[in-house]
Amino acid sequence: MQAIGGEIKIVVAITLLLLLITAFVILFLFLYQKKYYQHKKEKAQLRSLFAQSLLQSQIEIQEQTLQHISRELHDNLGQVASLIKINLNTLQISNADKAIEKIENTKELTRQLITDIKSLSISLGSDRINQSGLVKALETEADRLNKTGLFDASFRLEGPLPEIDNDKEVILYRMSQEILNNMVKHSGAKQIDISLITTDNLFILAFKDNGAGYNVEEKMSAPGAGLKNLKNRALLINAKIQIQSSPGAGSQVIIELPL
Repeated sequence: MQAIGGEIKIVVAITLLLLLITAFVILFLFLYQKKYYQHKKEKAQLRSLFAQSLLQSQIEIQEQTLQHISRELHDNLGQVASLIKINLNTLQISNADKAIEKIENTKELTRQLITDIKSLSISLGSDRINQSGLVKALETEADRLNKTGLFDASFRLEGPLPEIDNDKEVILYRMSQEILNNMVKHSGAKQIDISLITTDNLFILAFKDNGAGYNVEEKMSAPGAGLKNLKNRALLINAKIQIQSSPGAGSQVIIELPL
């Protein structure tokens, strides 16, 4: 009897142990599944937030693109078109020599207008950026600045060019345009240098001018979203941006994108 009682106790103990292990396993699976779905939900929320941020950035880029088109049409293309119109309206057929001279001048203005329109088209087209690449787009921007005769612009590429996601490449290009536009419009610079440097794990895009410079903290806190937009877009593509400037010492903007 005593032996049987001992065996019963052993069976009961084993049963309780198995029940405890089973309960532990069930609890572990329950917690794991809960954590899994929570993680999945958080990932979905992060994707949603990223999509919203990307959409907001795209809207801001579109707005700035429209402003850029407006300025180009008014300041550059509109001026050349007006000169063409004036030449045609004042053309005097009776004076052959002057008429030929004015016609040749009008033809040159027309060629300039066509070139400027093509340049603007390349500058604005995201599809062209994806096809030709960021390097070619930046070379074109430097070339455009040089053609104005007001700037001495340079572009330098150092290191092998890595593959970058198309969306990131477009955002980097639009950031570049905004930086260059700020240097052209506000710095009073004559020299603008663009550098693209790559290492095994880092993509560096740097812009430097010899302009008047500014107080970075004051610019960041001032009304308007120029520098803040740059920082927000950098965060959107997981990049870091450094803005270095002081009055009388020019400015430098560096974008670092981990690879």
